[in-house]
Amino acid sequence: MEFKIIPCVEGDDELIADKLNAITDSKIDFEDTIEDELVVFKVTDSDGNIIAGCNLLINCWRVADLDILWVEETYRRQGVGSALIRGAERAAREKGCRFMTLGTFDFQARPLYEKFGFEVCGTIEDCPAKGHTHYDMIKRLDAPSNDSAAASCVFEIQPGDEDDAEYIDDKLVEYNWSQVPSVHDFEGIGRKIQDDNGEPIAAGFAGVNFWNIAFVEMLWVDEPYRNQGIGSCLLSDIEREAKKKGACIVMIDARDWNVEFFKKLGYTVYCTLEDYPNGYSKYKLQKQL
Repeated sequence: MEFKIIPCVEGDDELIADKLNAITDSKIDFEDTIEDELVVFKVTDSDGNIIAGCNLLINCWRVADLDILWVEETYRRQGVGSALIRGAERAAREKGCRFMTLGTFDFQARPLYEKFGFEVCGTIEDCPAKGHTHYDMIKRLDAPSNDSAAASCVFEIQPGDEDDAEYIDDKLVEYNWSQVPSVHDFEGIGRKIQDDNGEPIAAGFAGVNFWNIAFVEMLWVDEPYRNQGIGSCLLSDIEREAKKKGACIVMIDARDWNVEFFKKLGYTVYCTLEDYPNGYSKYKLQKQL
């Protein structure tokens, strides 16, 4: 079956996000949720300059993701990173989070995370570039806290705001690019299929980052049009466009009800997060282009 695939326009991403959220709501019985929240911690020097910080994302399912952790080179190995991890874990426990997740590269802080009880749950070789490795890590928070791994720190951990979060993010990107240089700017991909009235019946959004890693953020097909090859056609088009933009690998997250669809299209699961939320699993998949 042939479908006409056209570029997405402004506002399509919000529409598709709402439709995907509605599907998730229909699949999962939510018993105890909270508002998504960004928690920021920072450390400053005597002049008020930020020398370290972390951004913790706590989602509605009480899962905490340590999205960003950065320490200025001059202040490393002085207990600052340990203090930030301990502060992030304390905040996650106070919010009732059952576990924490994070992603790290071989040139970042895997040994430090392991000292605090994080375990590798997924690995991708040659990512973000040949010879490097990406690790997904997890720590259960069901057991009592153990602060014995935390080194002493003479610096005060302070709460931060969204501006601080952006600064901390930028500094980590700067460090990452010093280890693996950027190839190009981020490039977004948006594709959709419409019915005869111009209404979207399927859409997908992806992006190719500065290391030529593609990530499919959203893929949706309206229920009456499923099982007709539309989703496969749309995803293949997105993959071709990502490859044209230089991507050599594409990654996507899936749930229990759609993971088999991606497996049939050549994606392999490299990380499984159980009880995300309770009784369900989240799968991280990848495919070489």
